[in-house]
Amino acid sequence: MATETAPRETRRTSDLAAPLYVAWQITNECNLACLHCIEESGPGKAFKDELTTQQAYGVIDQLIKSEVPYVSFSGGEPMVRPDFFGMVERITKGGAGLKIETNGHYLTPENCKRFKDLGVKAVQVSLDGVTAASFDKMRVNGRLESALGGIKNLREAGVPIEINFVPAKFNIKEIGAAVDLAYDIGAYSFYTGKLMFTGNAVRTWGITAPDEADYPRFFETLRLKCDEYKGKIRVYYHAMGLLDELRYRLENPAALFIILPNGKVKLINALPFTCGDLRTDTIGQVWTQFQAAWKSPRVATFIDRLAEDPSIVSRLHQWEEVGGQ
Repeated sequence: MATETAPRETRRTSDLAAPLYVAWQITNECNLACLHCIEESGPGKAFKDELTTQQAYGVIDQLIKSEVPYVSFSGGEPMVRPDFFGMVERITKGGAGLKIETNGHYLTPENCKRFKDLGVKAVQVSLDGVTAASFDKMRVNGRLESALGGIKNLREAGVPIEINFVPAKFNIKEIGAAVDLAYDIGAYSFYTGKLMFTGNAVRTWGITAPDEADYPRFFETLRLKCDEYKGKIRVYYHAMGLLDELRYRLENPAALFIILPNGKVKLINALPFTCGDLRTDTIGQVWTQFQAAWKSPRVATFIDRLAEDPSIVSRLHQWEEVGGQ
């Protein structure tokens, strides 16, 4: 999946009793093998220690008890988990808002109807290109036709649709057409930003990374599309690069944390640091540890080193537990 970027908060995380948003990667298994995947997920890539159904239900119950208002399920491809709809039902019936982030290949009419019936707030589908040539190149094993068919099923079921687009060397000039397509297929929001040098993109950078000279036109096109579609579709874009984003977050941590498939909790996708384990810790304990971890010199040092040596992002999946000062 693409990198999840949290909105800028006006309240400090220390003012809150729990995160405002939890991004939960419920499995690392995926039917696709995308060139840019930050999680390096794919067929046969499920973690050996992914949460069992009962463990996952226990985490959901904690989220509900802690009154976390909004949760997203992602992966990998979240819909490949056999207990996926059980998890969806448990969290929506508990009162939390739920978004699903998917590659769109399992959005059958029946599944989309279940989303509607269960009160899912939105489904975000990744469309990295408006042509089969670009989409299928980025999303290995994927088919643009399948993703578009799934989006059609969402629209017919009345489920709110979001579109995510990751630019690459071979699709960046399609950005205007991608926003147009998102509007035409009924999406209410469109998200994009720079390709991040993380996950699979580290290995595929030579064939995926856009020329830096292409980004000014990319963002100018997005600015114009914001104006063109004002009041019709929300066009969000994030112009920061990875290093700038991390430096900002060091001073302004998002009221968000990331649950990994095995229950460990990360500070942010683009750092290797964890701050707890929901198999043994409570949401409250992890939230306290999360706030302390952002103040750790180890986190600041890693970000400083990243400026000198971008290759250390290869350590993102070599998790390090970090505490406060």
